[in-house]
Amino acid sequence: MATPIIIGATIAGIAYSSRFVLRVIQRAKSKQLFEVVTPAFTVETIEDGFESKMSVAEAANILGLKKESTKEEIKIRHKLLMIKNHPDKGGSSYLATKINEARNVLNTK
Repeated sequence: MATPIIIGATIAGIAYSSRFVLRVIQRAKSKQLFEVVTPAFTVETIEDGFESKMSVAEAANILGLKKESTKEEIKIRHKLLMIKNHPDKGGSSYLATKINEARNVLNTK
């Protein structure tokens, strides 16, 4: 009678352990993508302010990317900046709007 319970508990333990290992591997892979992108904010950019209609160059500068960045790099950098500047987390709604606008401009170029 105890044998089926032991077998079931063993299978469940193996399943949860496997799930944990897979999640750790996925997080390790995604962390490498975040480290590839480097910010490119300069004092000159902040002093100049924003243009009335955002250009591709300004959008790339806001996200800290090159104009030729891939959609995956844009997505990752947008996510990182929104995590840091989201209005629900105490960030500025104006900056969040500009970050979203920059993502849209770069994705549609």
